[in-house]
Amino acid sequence: MNLDWLDAFLISGLFEVVMVIGLGLLLHLELGLARIANFGVVGFWGLGMYTFGITYVKIDWPFGDPMQFLVCAVIATLAAGLSGWLVGWLIADQDTDGVLVGTLGFATVVLILATTQQDLTGGALGMGGLGFPYDIGTVKANELLWLLITASIVALILFFVWRVHRSPYGRLLIAIGSNEPLARSLGKPTYRTKLWLFAIASAAMGLLGAMYGVMVRFLEIANLGVEITLAAMVGLVLGGTVRVWGAVVGVFLTVGLFDILIQSYIPFPREWYTQAIPVLREAVFGATLIVVLLFRPLGVLGDMRRDKLMRKLHGR
Repeated sequence: MNLDWLDAFLISGLFEVVMVIGLGLLLHLELGLARIANFGVVGFWGLGMYTFGITYVKIDWPFGDPMQFLVCAVIATLAAGLSGWLVGWLIADQDTDGVLVGTLGFATVVLILATTQQDLTGGALGMGGLGFPYDIGTVKANELLWLLITASIVALILFFVWRVHRSPYGRLLIAIGSNEPLARSLGKPTYRTKLWLFAIASAAMGLLGAMYGVMVRFLEIANLGVEITLAAMVGLVLGGTVRVWGAVVGVFLTVGLFDILIQSYIPFPREWYTQAIPVLREAVFGATLIVVLLFRPLGVLGDMRRDKLMRKLHGR
């Protein structure tokens, strides 16, 4: 299959967009519905990425790919989910400030461990040795197939979020986010609900981190910066925190436009791409977040539309 017409930068840019959409959808469940302000997205994502890398590279498995990838990905997902359960157990009863401090603190702990545990993670030098669990020809063909596989996983996450919106569980999340004391007074298991939501969302974030590790094939602590959390947060807020498609629309308008259109197809001076462009990216994302919160706090798609759902539930 001849893929000379396909730009390699376009594949990596689209992968970044798809991955951030997945993180934004999971953040939508936490922030948009249950009002859990998780600012440690990069921590759970990074824990999954490094857990996958360590188990894939450091352990001498008696079998090869694709079974090796599947086992390591499951371990990474479980590790991120367990960490999400533990962090959720600590912050579930905290106010917004406590949740922010707790999640940011967890992301910082993951960064510190990745930096200091050089025997496991490679520290500042990074960790190599990762690869695709298959080989269908050229590197570009492998990357394109991995993009499609990751897009399929994100599509499943989107379907899950869409189903949550139309389920009693989703209505419980909305009730918790709207007025948790009232929901608790009505006998709803608010604490347990938030705890399991945090664990499941964190596990999925860890899986996306493992998928990213395969794509880049080399893990660096520079990946554990605030950029991942900021991209998912800005995309979600821009699109609309309470809408199912909010993260999809918002991430395309931010990460899609900047990482694909601006970085790949606008001829900036080469020296800009090492320092100026990354700094400009975060400045633009931060400014976008401020402007949206000031002038369009409900995002591009606006408030949650539940009129059709309510008519269906009440038989109208």
